Amino acid sequence: MKNKRVIHILLISLGLLFSVNSFAWKLRTDTLVYAGAWGGASYARLMGYTQPTFPLTGSAYGVKFWLQPTREYSISTGIALINKGYMAEIEYFNIYNNSIGFFPTNYSFSYLNIPFSLNYNLGRNKFNIYLKAGIDIDILLKQHSYSTSQVPAKVDGIDVNRIDSENTDIYKKINFGVHIGGGFEYRFKPNIIVFADVKYMHGTNNILAVNSIYNLKQRPVVFGLGLRIGIPITVGYYD
Repeated sequence: MKNKRVIHILLISLGLLFSVNSFAWKLRTDTLVYAGAWGGASYARLMGYTQPTFPLTGSAYGVKFWLQPTREYSISTGIALINKGYMAEIEYFNIYNNSIGFFPTNYSFSYLNIPFSLNYNLGRNKFNIYLKAGIDIDILLKQHSYSTSQVPAKVDGIDVNRIDSENTDIYKKINFGVHIGGGFEYRFKPNIIVFADVKYMHGTNNILAVNSIYNLKQRPVVFGLGLRIGIPITVGYYD
């Protein structure tokens, strides 16, 4: 009888050990893998133009995905639509080619942006500050040059040659850059997080696709507010 009891105890122990080991392989991803959306604005600037340029404000929004193996470190990517560009004062003429003076003109660029970032969280609390750095791939969708509202339609009853044109073909389709930034997050729950951040995007290549004396590079600052939610998928071996 004693031997049977020992055998039963050993079998039960082995069964419990097997069950624990089986369930040890389970991993819920709702605090490991996140998806989210964000929206904000870009404060765009251009470097390399010989004449003075001024910042141009545009829209910025997109979706992001995070892999966060620890509370301190995560990597992220996504896809976004970001407007970049600049504003410059140029000389305008009427239809008889007579100058009417200098007026501001917008040069807007719409990019499909794919970022790859390494993020470092400074805390493990509900409210945390984080830093990030990484690289950007920008795909040019459209370039649009247009007169601002300050440019009159007529002067002394004579029509003015206003600007409203697309010049996408003279700019490179694919562009590259690096970025640095930071922000803060608030965790309502471990898998529900709101965040606000800012990043400086440093374009590394000349955006012009034609021979020119100019070496133009995009240098915007992008602000965003967003929400990210853990993806509730269980992976691993389990019974």
